Amino acid sequence: MMTPTHCLNLSNNAMVDIENNSFTRLAQLTSLDISYNNITHLPALNTMNGREFWLDISGTNTLWCHDVYQYINKTGEKQIVFNRENETVCSASKTWHWFNTTEQVPLKQVRYLSLLQTECPKGENWQCQCSFGRLDIVEGKPPTLAVNVDCSGIQLSELPDRLPRNTIALNVSYNNITVLDELRTNPCYQDIREFYADYNSISSINKLEGSKFLDNYALLSLRHNKIKSLPTYILTPNAYDKNYVGSKLVKLGGNELHCDCNTAKYLKVWLQTRILDSDEVLCENVKEKVVDLEPSKMCVYPGDWTDYIYYIIGAEVLLLMSLVAKVSYDYWIFKTAGYLPWPANKMPKLPCDWLCET
Repeated sequence: MMTPTHCLNLSNNAMVDIENNSFTRLAQLTSLDISYNNITHLPALNTMNGREFWLDISGTNTLWCHDVYQYINKTGEKQIVFNRENETVCSASKTWHWFNTTEQVPLKQVRYLSLLQTECPKGENWQCQCSFGRLDIVEGKPPTLAVNVDCSGIQLSELPDRLPRNTIALNVSYNNITVLDELRTNPCYQDIREFYADYNSISSINKLEGSKFLDNYALLSLRHNKIKSLPTYILTPNAYDKNYVGSKLVKLGGNELHCDCNTAKYLKVWLQTRILDSDEVLCENVKEKVVDLEPSKMCVYPGDWTDYIYYIIGAEVLLLMSLVAKVSYDYWIFKTAGYLPWPANKMPKLPCDWLCET
């Protein structure tokens, strides 16, 4: 009678393939070591309820994450404990829908897949939707699974106070949000690179000044809010950010700014060079688009009125001189000819006229 196999070590054999049913008849197998091989697919494992199955795939970096994922955080018949988990990575390929390339992903990142929904923001009457968008590759760091959080249209009055780890995109459009404080003060928002908050009641972006979000973001969309003024220095790149225009995108269409001379001369040009939908930014006090403002109409300085005052004073001086000349002429005619010329002879006499009569 053959002794049941409980432990099988096939490590360091340079294997490139294992038949899918190779271990299905090993009913008593509880530990399998296939570390440091070159296989790409994980064969079927014979597990049963209430029994731990130890699996070591460390060093087998060619193994597809899709095969490993089905055994992650599962209970019952597929419960598996990974030996040397911190040393284990798998390959995520473009065939796994959120990836665009093949990269080695730490096993703890794959484990996070099944935990995502438990960390997704929710409240008594609302629930956000969380999903993985792509593999996020940052130089000097291990690849991580980037999380997208969609909290649009669920009547939020403020930003969620917690977000899943590695959240890079947050959509809170079509809510009643008024402030953006969390982007500056909440550590959960430090990795946000795409932020959508269209159709809310946000009136200012001043709270973003000095935030880490402004250093990291790739897209900021605040369309159709209640922004009245736009401090351009907040969204203006620093001297060391040479790729600002290509890497940081801003949308502000549908907001109605308070427009003045500065808007027409400077902000208009800034919007056209920095804002994707600059032709949709409107004026609150002038029924025009900001990009259509004319400085000649919006910029009327006190100095312009001074020129008109000089003309008026000049005209008054000419009238006064003409009046003095006319009175002098009438007086000369009266003294030499004895009558008053027109229109002085048509004027009614006044009580004081007798003083002038001889």
